[in-house]
Amino acid sequence: MTFNESSVDNSGRVAIYARLSVNENGERDESLETQCQLLQSFVEQYELGAFGFYVDSDISGTCFDRPGLIQLVKDINEGSVNTVLVKDLSRLGRNNGETLTFLDFLREKDIRLIALGDNYDSFRDDDDTIGIRTWVNEHYARDISKKVRYNLRKKMQNGQFLGRPPFGYLKSGQQKNKLVVDERYKDIIGEIFDLYISGWGYRALAEYVQSMGIPTPSQDKGYAGAAQARRWNEQHIRRIIKNRVYCGDTVQGVSEKVSFKSKKTRRLDSERWIVVADTHQPVISRETFALAQQIREKRCREGQGRKRKGQAEPHLFTGFLVCAACGSNHTYRKKRSGAAGYICGQYNRFGRKGCSSHYINEKTLADYIIRDIKYMAKGISFQQQLIEKYRQESSGLKNSDTNIERIENEVARRNRQLQIAYMDRVRGIISEQIYLAAVDAIKGEIGLLKHRIQKQYDQATTVSKDTDVNELLNTLSAELLNTEDVDRVLLENYMKKIIVLEKGDTIHQNIWGKHSLQMLSGKHLHAMEQDESRLILIYNLDW
Repeated sequence: MTFNESSVDNSGRVAIYARLSVNENGERDESLETQCQLLQSFVEQYELGAFGFYVDSDISGTCFDRPGLIQLVKDINEGSVNTVLVKDLSRLGRNNGETLTFLDFLREKDIRLIALGDNYDSFRDDDDTIGIRTWVNEHYARDISKKVRYNLRKKMQNGQFLGRPPFGYLKSGQQKNKLVVDERYKDIIGEIFDLYISGWGYRALAEYVQSMGIPTPSQDKGYAGAAQARRWNEQHIRRIIKNRVYCGDTVQGVSEKVSFKSKKTRRLDSERWIVVADTHQPVISRETFALAQQIREKRCREGQGRKRKGQAEPHLFTGFLVCAACGSNHTYRKKRSGAAGYICGQYNRFGRKGCSSHYINEKTLADYIIRDIKYMAKGISFQQQLIEKYRQESSGLKNSDTNIERIENEVARRNRQLQIAYMDRVRGIISEQIYLAAVDAIKGEIGLLKHRIQKQYDQATTVSKDTDVNELLNTLSAELLNTEDVDRVLLENYMKKIIVLEKGDTIHQNIWGKHSLQMLSGKHLHAMEQDESRLILIYNLDW
């Protein structure tokens, strides 16, 4: 470029600013050293005097909170810089608005800007086209961002695991972006799932893992902030329980950047996540993972996620027993005689003012369940009626395909309306205001229709999973016969709720609809009142 030496001001030093450039393939166009040498040669050739380097490495030009640039601004404000020298304007940044703002800042401070590659000197050239140049730089960055996102997404869809490996896994040394099991933690992860299914809570599990001296995930990987994460906590356990990676799948693309010019991210809807099955060796079975999610959702629904400090394992029937009279959960109570049992939660807190005890002995309860399951395997029971009702409801869902097709046709019709409205706006038939109002209304209708389609899909899936409930009962009976005992895993797998009645009880109104007890006739209630245990067992028919 042609340089005007007469305009040099030697009252301050020249700031040489360099930023690493990365092309669309993730490769460096040139090193920082090459940039700095080029700019230094220019300063020495024209004897511009003292100079200093300001460098940013591997930081996107779309953001302006770069350490080197921040220091440059500070030195300009202190009056120690009179000229800024860059290889080209894109080194300053690829965010059009931010770059123009920075150039205004230089003009206000009367700082000379020289961009060698663009043949630009702010003390010589006018700024009529500077906005176009900075826009081109931003457009390039946007294009690169799209290509990078596309390439990353393709890798995720191919089952490659990008980013940091989760606790219990390492990146393979032989196959790029492939997860391999970290044998040091394989057993403890399996134990975490087993204990969670057996009834342990997040807090109790965190304390248990901590007591074994196992480093936290951040400590093990050496991540930033590891010093602050010295102890296992509930969040660590929750992340493990929820992560499908442990049954051999990868789940990625959970969030995305709001804009290529911003560091902020937003979480995506689950249907937009990239889920690829069987990409690596699992630590637990799919059945174990599915059961853990079922239990987690139930605990979230019923507020049983946390356990008191010092209470590791819950009692066998905790969370399953409900008082028929008031609807509250039962509380564990051990008598002086040593017999374990459960009483109504309201009665436990407020005495007779709250409710009556509705006491049920633990052994009696377990024996009753064993008898009932064996009886179900042979003949008719209350649960058999539930099954019949469930089948009747399911049969009404078999026309889901027809409903989905009808709703999809409605969505297509709304989309045609959008196109017509757009053409009317282009032709000047309707105003911009009317057009925007129509678009908002039509898009709102499309959103509601799509929600109805998803609901139909969910119902159809439910029908396909539960075509024969008798098979479930046979499985349950066979499993029980193998153990001749009721444990927490069996309850979590097959039991929803156990409703405890006392003679003369009026079943609480909230329980009727929640557990489909509308089917109970007066004859059934009378029979239960005569029964020594007086229990209603609600089995999990959605297993």
